[in-house]
Amino acid sequence: MSNTSQISSARAAQAPVSNTERRQRVVDEIKRRIVLGEIRPGQRIIEAELTSSLDVSRPTAREALNQMARDGFLIQEAYRGLRVADIESDSLLEIARVRVALDTEAISEILADTTGQRMGMLEESWRTFETATAESDPLALHEAHVRFHRGIWEAADNYLLMRIWPVMEAQMTIVLAYDQFTRTNPARAHAIHAALMRAIRTGDSAQIRTALDVHTMDSAQELALLTPRPTE
Repeated sequence: MSNTSQISSARAAQAPVSNTERRQRVVDEIKRRIVLGEIRPGQRIIEAELTSSLDVSRPTAREALNQMARDGFLIQEAYRGLRVADIESDSLLEIARVRVALDTEAISEILADTTGQRMGMLEESWRTFETATAESDPLALHEAHVRFHRGIWEAADNYLLMRIWPVMEAQMTIVLAYDQFTRTNPARAHAIHAALMRAIRTGDSAQIRTALDVHTMDSAQELALLTPRPTE
């Protein structure tokens, strides 16, 4: 290796972590805590605790928290700061209806691709999901679930869907975290996703809609029954 290359490599190795990387580290850590139940829906986020535990500056932590508030992971309350978005039964069903509509659109665009390229992308996402769901780690299972649904939207190659994905991911993360607290059942989750993939492969819109309803609407309705309603 030349002296110039060695110098460049050394500089790269010594390059400070960017503010963007630090901010993303905070975002990822909050997501991790939500998924693992270390932070529960409705719980306040203490900025000072984050800066101390993650060794980041207050501005970096604040930027990360503001980003998560914009995406829907957190709720800003006047004079009380930020808290994790919580779950209400009506909201669960509303989110599920929107998800079914958007997933239906994404799947329609995948199937409309006569080259088969989009379907190939979806199949690859499914293979990744199947491999990942063999893990027992709840964080790995959660990430596999979210990644598979992102894969459906990515395969659709729809600009607007990908623009709104961060908001949908936030809602899914909160819902899945609550679901995990109340009724962890990886085998059931895998079976429902496998049924959805089988329906998509048929190309039959009625079968796809039925599979989406079972996957999303039925699951939301079951979870809504386990979710305490807000007090008047």
